[in-house]
Amino acid sequence: MPDLSRTSAFTLHVLGHTYLSAAGAPLPVSAKGVALLTYLTLEGRPFHREHLADRLWQSADALRNLRVELNRLRRALPGLIPDRQPMLTLSVPTDLTDWMQRADTLTPAEVGAWLSVGTGVPLSGLEDLGSPAFRAWVDSQRWRVTQAIEAQLGATYTRLRRAGEGTAAALIADRAEHLGWTLPPAPHPARSAPLLGGPQRPALDALEAARHRPQVALLSGRGPQARRDLAEELAQGDWRTVHVTCPPDPELLMGAFLHQLGALAGQNPDVQALLHAPDATSRHVVQLWTLYTQLQRPLIVVVHEISDPALILPHVQVALNLPAELLLVLCPASPAARRALRAALGTVDPSRQVELHLPPLGIHDLLEALPAQPDLNTDDRRYAQAARIAMDADGWEPLAQHLLDHPDPDGLRPSLPPQLRGARLAELAGLPGPFRAALARLAVAHEPLTAALADALGVDEPGVLAQAEQLGLLLPCEPVETVTLPGLDYRCPDHSRTLGFASEALRVALASTLTRSERQDMRRRLALAAAGDTPLAAHYARQAGEEAPPGAQQAGRVVVPGRPGPMTPPAAPLPGPETPQRACRTGSGYRVTVAGPTVQVLRRGLYGRPVTLRLAWGPLPAGPWQLTVRVDALRAGPDLGPGETPYALSWRTDREEIIVGTAPTWHVAPDAGPVTYYRAQPGQWMTLSGQNAAGVPELRVRAVDVALTFMMTTPLDSPARVRTRG
Repeated sequence: MPDLSRTSAFTLHVLGHTYLSAAGAPLPVSAKGVALLTYLTLEGRPFHREHLADRLWQSADALRNLRVELNRLRRALPGLIPDRQPMLTLSVPTDLTDWMQRADTLTPAEVGAWLSVGTGVPLSGLEDLGSPAFRAWVDSQRWRVTQAIEAQLGATYTRLRRAGEGTAAALIADRAEHLGWTLPPAPHPARSAPLLGGPQRPALDALEAARHRPQVALLSGRGPQARRDLAEELAQGDWRTVHVTCPPDPELLMGAFLHQLGALAGQNPDVQALLHAPDATSRHVVQLWTLYTQLQRPLIVVVHEISDPALILPHVQVALNLPAELLLVLCPASPAARRALRAALGTVDPSRQVELHLPPLGIHDLLEALPAQPDLNTDDRRYAQAARIAMDADGWEPLAQHLLDHPDPDGLRPSLPPQLRGARLAELAGLPGPFRAALARLAVAHEPLTAALADALGVDEPGVLAQAEQLGLLLPCEPVETVTLPGLDYRCPDHSRTLGFASEALRVALASTLTRSERQDMRRRLALAAAGDTPLAAHYARQAGEEAPPGAQQAGRVVVPGRPGPMTPPAAPLPGPETPQRACRTGSGYRVTVAGPTVQVLRRGLYGRPVTLRLAWGPLPAGPWQLTVRVDALRAGPDLGPGETPYALSWRTDREEIIVGTAPTWHVAPDAGPVTYYRAQPGQWMTLSGQNAAGVPELRVRAVDVALTFMMTTPLDSPARVRTRG
């Protein structure tokens, strides 16, 4: 039992809900008692009893109420409050002090738990207590604590970065972005590459227009860090940036805007006055944005994680009518929010709005971020490493940073570390518990999701699949998906009845929230549901620890030996990061990027049957063609029967089917037509050429995971063969 006669035996919790504890256990102290202890501790100086009574009670018997509360504290906490002192002073250790001290010796494994303590709303529970003067004091102290937390996050982020702990630093950056806080720039080039292609040109045009009258930009794609990077790249010269995360309440949004304004304007009395009563009335919204104009500097205001357009629309309507140099950047929280926000902006003058989309984290971004290492001493090796990381990260910056920090020389599919599983799940924290539990059961499946499959897994909550699709957590998908080149046109048919998780990392994180026995139960259910698909049912049975027949063999199929594909450099140099890029993503997770003459295909897909991607290119005239290809990774899933072997690329000429893979041999059905199989060496270029009839050539990719780059050019005068140089 701790010695309750010493203040050091207690901890006053101010990070989140405010309460007093001893030895980790909360103590039974009234709300007014906690308020009194908090006031004395955070002020750190003595006060007359009359002052304290006026602050905490608005009544004629305030002094009597104070005496009653002090007596309660003395009985509950003997020795803490001195008797018969005209002025009261007290200093209790706080969890804020402990949290900041822990940061100095924090290890990467402890970052997740440390963040869970330090990023709640400070001084919660004190908002409605005491007099207006006390409530104003709570607001000012909350701002001071928030500033201290933000500064500590920045210092810890920088320390971990300099120590080479990029994964842990990325977790801090991810949490700070969700809270709308500013971190110092990264001290080494693990930051995303400059976004010279894609959205920067329209963004620069919007910024130039904002010099004359306010503009609004709808920014989607990538994560909060990449969106912040774009804003910081735009904020050159006298432009300043303000970042706010949109909470689900209009008054909290007002408070967030005011806190950021306070960081720019200092202790402005008008800002403090609004903070005392941040009601989201029209009058207060006008006052808020009028204060922003008084800064008399060009501003880029970025609002992150907007889920409900109704929260931000009043601010947009006022901001666009200001006599100010202002670019308002709105970042929706989900595809559904993006659609709703686009519709809400329908009344805004089209000449004053622009829609920007950040392409997923790609190969060129990772090339810029790769550290200098002895085993990455050639351009080919660096490209191969960047391609594999871009594939495995699936566009998610924290996972990409982890893979940069912990490269796998064997090229195996990396597991998702616990801290990143936690970060992924934190994005779903605002969803109802039963809904998250239903998604976790669905995540055990290694096949596309249907209503019948959800029913077999016991997901009986109405509308789970539809709601998850609306939120962008599930996407419509098909076993064969088509992208038209070079325009990158893709659309899943409206009649599609199957859905897949938006990313494999999300699926894995959700499945990990179930216990082992719960996952085994789901697998047994899946095995029963797949009774008509013997290989799939056997796969689930084996995962559930039950007896199952071995995987089906390739019996009765013709073996085609692989022809070697020696290294052949492309005829033209690869485009650099400054080359404009266009990208699209299919429902099954294929990411197709066109950069100059090159096409990059990346996928980290569902661990199940490989999905086929059709790339319709053309039309092309009759005549010779040349295709330069490199395969940096090609992975299969579980053994689910013959005909499921992955390949990096295939296409049909007027005489045969050409297939490129990495296995030594290829197996085809006896009745298949002529097939030529080329075995690619990972990370090396090979060039194929031949003759074809006029029309639209169809290239295909079939893989669970793949990193592929190719260029197609015409004409060439040569028969179909592997060309070698050097």
